[in-house]
Amino acid sequence: MYSELLHSPFTWIDSGIYRQSPVEPIALDEALATAMKEPNAKPIIHLWIYDKAFWLGRRDAKLPHLEQALKSYSHKGYSALLRSSGGACVPLDSGVLNMAILFPQCNLTIDDFYKLAAEILSVGLADYGKIELGEVVDSYCVGDYDFALAGKKIGGMAQRRTRYGSILQLCINIEGSGLERGALMEDFYHQAGLYEMEVAQRPVPAVRKETIGSISEHIGRAISVDEVKEQLYLAITKKWTAPKGTLPLTETDKEVAIQHLTGRLGLFSFTAAEIQRADWQLLK
Repeated sequence: MYSELLHSPFTWIDSGIYRQSPVEPIALDEALATAMKEPNAKPIIHLWIYDKAFWLGRRDAKLPHLEQALKSYSHKGYSALLRSSGGACVPLDSGVLNMAILFPQCNLTIDDFYKLAAEILSVGLADYGKIELGEVVDSYCVGDYDFALAGKKIGGMAQRRTRYGSILQLCINIEGSGLERGALMEDFYHQAGLYEMEVAQRPVPAVRKETIGSISEHIGRAISVDEVKEQLYLAITKKWTAPKGTLPLTETDKEVAIQHLTGRLGLFSFTAAEIQRADWQLLK
């Protein structure tokens, strides 16, 4: 199966930057996965950016003061989403690139899918350094599928299966300071009450800001998301066939996906403006 994945053609879709409902881009991923039921469906790489949000994991929902922390950060422009993959919070901003890899097969092994994503990253980001795979201890959203440059985490991966296909989602810190993102998460977890809890009862581990990096920091110069996207595409298309395409979705497709995510899967999605309302509450 893995050898087949390595030779799969992709459609490359860049849907741009989002600043409204934070559920919108992952609803597009969900709708694209549903579209995998169509005859002759082909694998897709979908790129997108969301400017300023906390991408929360299921474990973060157990934090005692999560509502207060989200209210506090909403005044700094942060939206919030409880996502359907991954374990703990990831901060998103305009300098973080999100990538979803979608396959029509539901029977991909977890390890094979991660190996493919690791190969895509290693090839696509080779000009910026050697990608190191494996857990970066004390980083945010820590896990076996972290990836790093010179020991500093620049991103992580998570995957799940839907009825019609498989989705692997990852993010890459490109612009700005990884150290500042790490400090942001240290403070967010402090406000959310993580450090008030007994260590054995904490739903997520503590974060040390020094563990987080970015491509810009690693190479020692400012670099844009657009520049990295172009480099990714040029490098990847030397190994894989990946013609550029557009979203093959309707507004109805997106709305159905949003209803599935927020209804059946129980995810929440709030803009910063919604959180700032006096009557806003985080439903338990």
